[in-house]
Amino acid sequence: MGRKALRTLVVSGALVAGVGLVGVSVASAVTPSEASVSTRADVGSSVNYATVRTATVDGLRVRLGPGTGSGILGQIYAGEPVQVITSARDSGGQWWDLVMLQTDSAGGLPAGYVGWVTEEYLY
Repeated sequence: MGRKALRTLVVSGALVAGVGLVGVSVASAVTPSEASVSTRADVGSSVNYATVRTATVDGLRVRLGPGTGSGILGQIYAGEPVQVITSARDSGGQWWDLVMLQTDSAGGLPAGYVGWVTEEYLY
């Protein structure tokens, strides 16, 4: 999936889900570069992006982009639900999910906020 198509998908999904202006701005601003990230579509995964997943740990960092080098926007905690918008693998091979928070987070982020979390701590 190309960069422009991914951005369109993210913004469209956020608008359909009713995200506020803050969430849309973040979603459209964090499109990963094609050189450093591969998406699930690139590797033929069958991820169901309509599925709501839940954090398994307290203090899971929500980031500006996929990877530990990206800035931290806030945190989510165990049991807090998120909707996966898309997934990407960073240059080190770790999978990251672009998610939208379904409820206000104990970490201070509002419902509808969009950011990247490592897939390892979602179920």
